Amino acid sequence: SSGINAEYGGFDLKETTSLALKVLKMVMPVSGVGMISTVCLYLALIYYCFLLPYQLFNYPLLLTLLLFLLAHWILVNTLYNYILAILIHPGKSAGTGPSKCRQCRANRPERSHHCRSCGHCVLLMDHHCLWINNCVGYYNYGYFMKASLYGWVGACYGTLALLPEIFAFSGETTVMFKYNDLPNLCIIAWCVCLAVFVGFTILNLWYLYLISLGMTSIEFKKLRAWKGGVSSPYSRGTRANIMYALGVRDEKWSMLLRPCYYIPYDYWTTTDPEIGCTSEY
Repeated sequence: SSGINAEYGGFDLKETTSLALKVLKMVMPVSGVGMISTVCLYLALIYYCFLLPYQLFNYPLLLTLLLFLLAHWILVNTLYNYILAILIHPGKSAGTGPSKCRQCRANRPERSHHCRSCGHCVLLMDHHCLWINNCVGYYNYGYFMKASLYGWVGACYGTLALLPEIFAFSGETTVMFKYNDLPNLCIIAWCVCLAVFVGFTILNLWYLYLISLGMTSIEFKKLRAWKGGVSSPYSRGTRANIMYALGVRDEKWSMLLRPCYYIPYDYWTTTDPEIGCTSEY
């Protein structure tokens, strides 16, 4: 230690590195939410300044109105679910249950796992998400999934709506962005939408597969590593699993079309197949 301090003129490299890692650990979650917020603001700028005026002057009024309503329906549902996925705690173990955590040294319910980022055991933990600065677990899993699905729909909308500018750009002209002395922001927005669309497609396909199996990503890795299979004792069948994951109650699938409060099912720790899907809150 003294050698290091002497070499760097009293500068403790090890302590400074440790401090830098702690700062990075704090900044990275904030930067994830900040990046998504920045992208959303940029796409909103493109929509209101370039895409919407183009639709108003080139499409029938009724079609423009329908596209306007569709865009804001997607926006409201995406923001509602994303914000609640950030704000709502996924659920913390109360220190009771059949298993014991090696890190906390306390008992915990089934399907709970310790999160190193949060420093405690999380109920029905799937993963700690950088993009929401929160764990995805029992109480916010539905918000996370619906935010991902609506994000995919929004990216699809943006990719298709900006295609006229792409076709025009391929012919060395423009129909939306008229500033020749600046980079074409609409083309950049289309590239962002396409990248988000591809990313959300992969993410949603993966999570829909996990949901159909009735397990979290942590359980999938453990079952595959320890037992050589991917069958879950908590599965109630694909339909019931999807209803649980998205918070659908009493077969009211229309709940997915509007912002609504997510209430998890209460059979999440039992393996009794006779319990099935319940409508009790």
